[in-house]
Amino acid sequence: MLAADVNSYSVTTVNLAVEMAASANSDLHCLFIEDEDLLQVTGLPFTSEISLTTGRERPTSIDQMRRSLRSVAQQLKQTLRHEAQALQIAWSFDTVRGRIREISLKPGTDVTYTILGQAVSHRQQTRRVHGPRKILVIGNDSPHQKHALEMLLRRFAQQTIEVTLVADNPETEVMSEIIRRIKSNAQEMMLTVLNPNQLDNLLDLTGTSFDCAIISRHGDSGESFRILKTLRCPVILVA
Repeated sequence: MLAADVNSYSVTTVNLAVEMAASANSDLHCLFIEDEDLLQVTGLPFTSEISLTTGRERPTSIDQMRRSLRSVAQQLKQTLRHEAQALQIAWSFDTVRGRIREISLKPGTDVTYTILGQAVSHRQQTRRVHGPRKILVIGNDSPHQKHALEMLLRRFAQQTIEVTLVADNPETEVMSEIIRRIKSNAQEMMLTVLNPNQLDNLLDLTGTSFDCAIISRHGDSGESFRILKTLRCPVILVA
């Protein structure tokens, strides 16, 4: 599943979701989420919109915002159609109203991977083309995490990759296999292994610098919500 809203929709995130579905040989379902908080704020009498191009201020309305959201949803749908057809992926599309992180963190019995669109940081946007690709993996000993990481390694092939692995026990079978896979990779790659107690400091220092994160859906929902609020990159939530 790909979940995106008006702040997080990007061609990069759509490409990531399509590639994930192709690598897993699965269908892709896209949810465009009309942000409930944005709609509520838009309807307040003191709310106004300032154009980034002209600097002009104009009043807002819920109907006007709904039209704008529908326009972005249509753009997302067209991009998804184009990218999915290129890789021959079966796809579907729905629009729902709510909050993106709450909807994305709800358990789904038929969803293995949820690609969560997030607002990309300015640092990530302005990173040099030849800079290292940074991947964060917060482990829960799920084999699906290994598959997601394999896909990202292929996606960033021919580039320097820095992987940060956060795990309670990096010596479990799945985590050990992930570490072996990274160390045996022919391309230039760096690996940092941390315990969960070091995660807060990591996010405070580098939370806006990752290109993608792989996180378990089965951890504490409050903790997952806090991590998602800090990160400024696409996230793959793994069942």
